[in-house]
Amino acid sequence: MPADAYPGDRVVVRYLLGDAAPADWRHSPNPAPASAPTMSDVTGFLVERADTGSPDSTLLIERDGKVESIPRESVVSIRLLSAKPVRNSAIRDLEHAAALAWPGVESTWIGGWLARAGGGFSRRANSAVPLDRSAHADAPTLHAIGSWYAERGLPVLLALPERLIAARTVGGEPASPTVHILTRDLDDSASIASDFPTTSTEIDVELAPTPSARWSQSYRPGTDADLVAAVAGSAQGPVTFATVVDESGSLIATGRAAVTSSPSGVAWLGVTALWTDPAHRRRHIADAVLARLMAWGVTHGAQSAYVQVEADNAVAGRWYRRRGFALHHTSHYESVT
Repeated sequence: MPADAYPGDRVVVRYLLGDAAPADWRHSPNPAPASAPTMSDVTGFLVERADTGSPDSTLLIERDGKVESIPRESVVSIRLLSAKPVRNSAIRDLEHAAALAWPGVESTWIGGWLARAGGGFSRRANSAVPLDRSAHADAPTLHAIGSWYAERGLPVLLALPERLIAARTVGGEPASPTVHILTRDLDDSASIASDFPTTSTEIDVELAPTPSARWSQSYRPGTDADLVAAVAGSAQGPVTFATVVDESGSLIATGRAAVTSSPSGVAWLGVTALWTDPAHRRRHIADAVLARLMAWGVTHGAQSAYVQVEADNAVAGRWYRRRGFALHHTSHYESVT
């Protein structure tokens, strides 16, 4: 079972036909094999991850209201799909809004790529992303991007959303795990509150238009607080910073949200920097922060929300999906020398 698929994700599973596996759905395979087909596939939603350490385990896939059980030993491959079919234009549209939420302290367009620089703080604010349909990873363009970053003493980091630029044309080295971009629709504040545990409404979440020194220090300990504040506060749209303190006044949770518009006119709420002190987890504090940020987004015209989660972060992957987020597309970073 791949580490990047979670319950609720849409997947296509290829498996070996057999008595314990679902029957082949094709009445007449095309092209017709020389003999009876030996494999089939099923597309549906993952009910539960299989125990990869046990060959006797089964994979449960919900398809058209029916749960199919596939023996683990029969599974040939599993491919993760977006929750709904997504066009390249929709990926580009959302990525544009996300880039405006983390534009760095300076940015420029180079051959259809938006190059961002933020003093080296965060991958989002120090990477180039192909947002225009004209963007290509040809040698002259990559050279120009490299020169721009070299002038700022920064390494060349490319953000590569799936399908926008073929990774093989870049020739860089992976600089991150796969990143899941998860989205959900936003309704009114009352319906958002109903999606979260009732105890989360009892937690006081304070919002501020700029990050405090404590907020900046908690987000990236050891990094200059002024740099963190400059980069995190540079969104090209409304931005807010959430904090939760305990009875003693100590900071125990943070969050950040920005509302930016995509070229198609959709107002997106981007949620980042969600953090809870380990000593205060399992108290629904993160629920309170997320609900507060989403409600703030609604008051600022956001129609949908997104988060960016590394695929191998199982805790966050499950947590966001249980709160109504689903996979829109994937991305990753590559470094280029």
